[in-house]
Amino acid sequence: MDERDRALVTELVSGTQRWKRFLDFYIAGFSHRPLDKVSPEVLNALRLGTYQLLFMGLPDYAAVSSVVGTLRARSHRGFVNGVLRAMARNLGHVELPSLDDCPEKYAGIRYSFPDWIVRRYFERFGMEAALSLLKVQNHPPPVTLRINGAKTERGLLLEKLRDAGLPAEPGKLGISIKVAGGRRVSEFPGYTEGLFAVQNEAAMIATMVLGPEHGDVVWDMCAAPGGKTMHIAELVSGTGFVVASDIDEHRTGLIGESKQRLGFDNVSTVVLDATHADKAAQALRSAGLPVCFDKVLVDAPCSGLGVIGKHPDIKWMRRESDIPAMAIRQSLLLDTAARFLKPGGALVYSTCTLTREENEEVWRRFLDTHKGFVPANEAITFDDGVTVFEMENGCGYLLPHIHGTDGFFIAKALKGQG
Repeated sequence: MDERDRALVTELVSGTQRWKRFLDFYIAGFSHRPLDKVSPEVLNALRLGTYQLLFMGLPDYAAVSSVVGTLRARSHRGFVNGVLRAMARNLGHVELPSLDDCPEKYAGIRYSFPDWIVRRYFERFGMEAALSLLKVQNHPPPVTLRINGAKTERGLLLEKLRDAGLPAEPGKLGISIKVAGGRRVSEFPGYTEGLFAVQNEAAMIATMVLGPEHGDVVWDMCAAPGGKTMHIAELVSGTGFVVASDIDEHRTGLIGESKQRLGFDNVSTVVLDATHADKAAQALRSAGLPVCFDKVLVDAPCSGLGVIGKHPDIKWMRRESDIPAMAIRQSLLLDTAARFLKPGGALVYSTCTLTREENEEVWRRFLDTHKGFVPANEAITFDDGVTVFEMENGCGYLLPHIHGTDGFFIAKALKGQG
């Protein structure tokens, strides 16, 4: 596909995923069939057509004919054509549930989220903040780049991007740049030369809280695809060393690709399951790698609710029942990290989700069972001089509607000398 067609397909697919519940609510008002009786192929065609009519402002004939033409069965084409044309004749206000009487149901349909996420946001943040969070997460964020300080400076990279016609602006941190829309990142100037990595500012802050220093030996335990690994490698410089591990061989290979593109030779990768400390030790030794570290980063696999803005499919793929098993796995990863950390070393635990079970409860359980660890607080001030990420009792949240980043939980503790 050429660039315009590719951008259109991306918009159609991600937009339809993002607004699926709202689209279904709207379609139901024009369909004489209950939607649970409509085949997936036909329902997806209706969703695509409705998205074009409601959100993209395409001419009626173009939105309807482009979708109807994809269907094979004549009966399907007739049904979809009838529903979409009726909709096109009556575009306008849709009667949602009352915000006053049914605030959670209103929010779930208006912002197209499953009920369980809406309920959790209301309980966790209160109605007003929950509505703000839902709204923000329904808008795809701009691409965020972290400059490779070993090769360039932010001002130079900004100039290079703008000269190529890209709408690039300074990010919220001194090492970040925002690019709205545009071409694929691999086509940005400076990509091949390794002048930047794609990384959200929340992930940058997790590494900043870890605080890698020249000469440190660091384990990035759940490292793929390697964004934080490369940030750590830059900060520890040529005198330090980073071990980057992941349980998946293919994803571990992505770390190697980033290492080559960005130009860091102080990173070694290894495939291992860090939930089993003894097996992890064996894998590290077999690869000739250290088994004792100055700092350990556990950016754990999680339910991912903090990155719904970038990945709207998470809303529909994730289940609330997934969370307890994830919390168990996260606790096992922290247990392993504690074993491999030097006395006096720093441990950072982070997730890109917003559930208590995976965040505060996992962290509290870790501190309760590892008495030698002392919570450590950090504060990161954004470039505007006003926005601050602050930690209390060794942990804190970055929130999309407050900090303008992905949703992240970050916790830090220091291992005692005893």
